Amino acid sequence: MGPSQSDSTSSLAKSRVPMPNAFCIEHLSFTYHSYVQKQCESLFENLSLQIEEGSKTLLLAPFDKGKTTMAKIMCGVCPKYFPGTLEGTIRVFGTDLATLEPWQLLSICSYVSQNPQEQFIANSVEEELAFPLESLGLGREEMRSRIDRALQHWGLDRLRTSSEQELSGGERKRVLLAVTEAIDARFWILDEAFDDLDQRWRDQLKEMIDKGNKTVLVLASRYLAEFDGLFDQVLLLDDKKVVSLPQQQLLSRFSQLCQDDLANPLASQVCTPPEVRQLVCTDLVAERRRMSTLEEASFKVQVPHFTLQSGELVTLVGPNGSGKSSFSRILCGLDGYLSGSIKFDGTSLSGKELSKKVGYLFQNPDLQIFLPTVNDELSWSLRRRRDLKQEEIRRRVAACADLFGLSLSDTPATMSYPLRKALQAAVYYLLDRPFYILDELDSALTYHTALSIIRDLRQNGAGILLITHDRQFAKRVQQRTYSIEKGRLCEL
Repeated sequence: MGPSQSDSTSSLAKSRVPMPNAFCIEHLSFTYHSYVQKQCESLFENLSLQIEEGSKTLLLAPFDKGKTTMAKIMCGVCPKYFPGTLEGTIRVFGTDLATLEPWQLLSICSYVSQNPQEQFIANSVEEELAFPLESLGLGREEMRSRIDRALQHWGLDRLRTSSEQELSGGERKRVLLAVTEAIDARFWILDEAFDDLDQRWRDQLKEMIDKGNKTVLVLASRYLAEFDGLFDQVLLLDDKKVVSLPQQQLLSRFSQLCQDDLANPLASQVCTPPEVRQLVCTDLVAERRRMSTLEEASFKVQVPHFTLQSGELVTLVGPNGSGKSSFSRILCGLDGYLSGSIKFDGTSLSGKELSKKVGYLFQNPDLQIFLPTVNDELSWSLRRRRDLKQEEIRRRVAACADLFGLSLSDTPATMSYPLRKALQAAVYYLLDRPFYILDELDSALTYHTALSIIRDLRQNGAGILLITHDRQFAKRVQQRTYSIEKGRLCEL
């Protein structure tokens, strides 16, 4: 677990006077309804959990073990909108959750999803904050005051007219946190809330949790340095139950469950590309425009020089909204640029030609997954190759699914968010591009899983550009690092 298992964990939990429970779960069992022939495995069995009012709780869980489902059950939207069989009792501030509709929980419980895009419903940032406040029946002046305060606190004031589609991943997460602050509910459920945020906003979220008077539950699939000393209790989702252990023992067990106690999958990888390819940007100038944003002008991204060659692991860092994803979209041919050049092995390429050389894994995998089954997704590109017979396609797809831990009969729409990210990576693995851009790959994944995906994408000698805000993760990957600050890319 790196720094998280240092002596600093001795101050991980705080001393507290016992308080009444804000949330009480007793003997919970849950199984999703199956949409395919095979029966779904239960996620929880006889699970119990107590969260004291005013406490700060961290619940750790390896990905795909029910962490997000737990959050949705506590919010009252599962199994109501995500069908499954639920048994047990859940009480929120003493009231049986089964007697409440989700809208009745609005002033009681706020939820920030690990996938921000699944929560957006309005046409602009400002309207996103206004919608729940209107539902609460607040007066116009009170609404305006809460909205203005939350937007300013999360650095979104100049983006109030922006549509969700024109925001960066970190900006979307900050919108959800601003919504949570504006609603001012008694209990906050934050699922991977630190992901996608740069260090400035991670520090602000940490301070808000630490100094606020709310009951807070943070769910995470990685132990971040920001967690040290922040929580009153740290719990673990293990073998379908929530367990409490002494700090060092709990972190050690969590590391085992996530396989983070194993050697870095990249450490022993010998990358010998069959031929060395090179991607070079020179004097590149691009303009980023947000058509829906009225109070903030477009800005330019300048790239004096950038190189990436076969087998390299390069990281790209920078504040939220600095242009990292914009540069990535240019590099893979999705967007154009004003001046300069992008060359592959010394030859300038068009956008369409670049897209065949550079694979770009979006922050949100749902933007790149669109077919009914995992088998359909993995075989789609191979079926368009005239040189492959059906038997060879089946063999490659089956081997890829096994490598990435996927079931060919599964429906992507009902898979967990981390598994959809694994599917997204598997699709590009079969495309076998010379270069890959991985935009916040580590979000919602364990370190070992994310590192294993990088290893697999790199095994044929691909060069990797990784965008991340997690410094612990970057240290396990980087060979070279670029940064974008104030619209200019430079090598550190």
